[in-house]
Amino acid sequence: MNTPKISSAFFPALGSSDPNCKQDAIVIYRTERPPEEMPSRGDERRFQVMQQNSQQNTDVVARMATNYQNATGQSLHATKVGSGALPIAAVEVTRNTLAALAEQPEIVAVIPNQKIKLIKPQQIEYSDLMAQEEKQKMTWGLQVLDIAKMWETTKGKGVKVAVLDTGVYSDHPALKDRVKDFIIVDPNGRRITATPYFDAGQHGTHVCGTVAGGKTDKGVSIGVAPEADLLAGGVLIGNATLQTLIEGMAWAIEKGASVINMSLGLTYYEPLFAEVFDMLINQFDVLPVVAIGNENHGNTSSPGSAHNAFSIGALEKSPNDELGIAFFSSGASLVFPEDSPKKWVTKPDVSAPGTQVYSCIPPVQQPNGIYQYTYMDGTSMATPHVAGVVALLMSAYPKAPLSAIIQALKETAYHPGGEEMRPDNRWGWGRIQPVKALEALK
Repeated sequence: MNTPKISSAFFPALGSSDPNCKQDAIVIYRTERPPEEMPSRGDERRFQVMQQNSQQNTDVVARMATNYQNATGQSLHATKVGSGALPIAAVEVTRNTLAALAEQPEIVAVIPNQKIKLIKPQQIEYSDLMAQEEKQKMTWGLQVLDIAKMWETTKGKGVKVAVLDTGVYSDHPALKDRVKDFIIVDPNGRRITATPYFDAGQHGTHVCGTVAGGKTDKGVSIGVAPEADLLAGGVLIGNATLQTLIEGMAWAIEKGASVINMSLGLTYYEPLFAEVFDMLINQFDVLPVVAIGNENHGNTSSPGSAHNAFSIGALEKSPNDELGIAFFSSGASLVFPEDSPKKWVTKPDVSAPGTQVYSCIPPVQQPNGIYQYTYMDGTSMATPHVAGVVALLMSAYPKAPLSAIIQALKETAYHPGGEEMRPDNRWGWGRIQPVKALEALK
């Protein structure tokens, strides 16, 4: 059963199980359409190509099941993800069938359908900071990133950012007209539509506000890209799994997302999740922006630890206005297996404001009134700052390849230790500097 196509995470679960005990799994398979045939971001033909992909991928799954049955004499129950545009399917495997499945030539990776979890932030109160932000009419994170200067060129119009989280309270006044679509994905991967759009907690609404929110009733701007369009996927509702997340990704791509914000983590490290990111980036021209985790220095959260994840660390501001990496912000220098595309990896990739972040939440009744905003800490709060900046860059340069956008953000980032220290496992390449990244893309 030991093959590079099979996730090592299967072995603890299936190693001592009954040979016929079933476990849900995710398979990634080769698509018949070469990556270069996918039209570029913003091209109206993308939807048509994805429909063609869906039919082709459905045929691949059917052929794979037939070949598997001919080879083993057993049926393969495979369910496509969403419309089938993504070459991913949900299957059931056993210890006896896993190796035979991996031998199918179409298979790229087989991954157990593990649980996913929210990277939980802390809620905090900062009365002094609130007074400063009300005076400046902008959160400190937007000030540090010089977002007002970016707005002279772009506010993110025309770019769709998918937030895969706990949902969204779209009736919030700071999110007026920003949330263009909404879906709930249950633990079995089923898509459920719901009206009105809702948040199962507060996290998703807070993240959406940082990506593309407008102004508070005090006139404080909270969103990095206030003219970007939001797609909100509730994938962290109930007993969420990897299948839930992948279904949410498929939905986001089908709806035209160019950026996917994920402030979440898997229960345990998944070495083959990099295959999913590779597909999103290279085949669909979609950038996943992922929180690196709140497990402190020396640790990282999967999937942010994948070599090709664009993972984000959290900055904090001290009382004397100095910037540093928050104590909880994860980061590590990782050594991957010899067969990995990149053996040595340093995470996070870049850093952004992630403490004392003020944004919107669903209304909460308190003894002294109704509250619709709060401060939160976490790499979950840093990630939407970066997702919003990516939306600004994409809006300003819609034909810029993802590789150029990522390179611009990394190479123009500020590291207090200087060029020779980049990247390290605290700052990554450094604090992003959006204005310099914008200039680098000219």
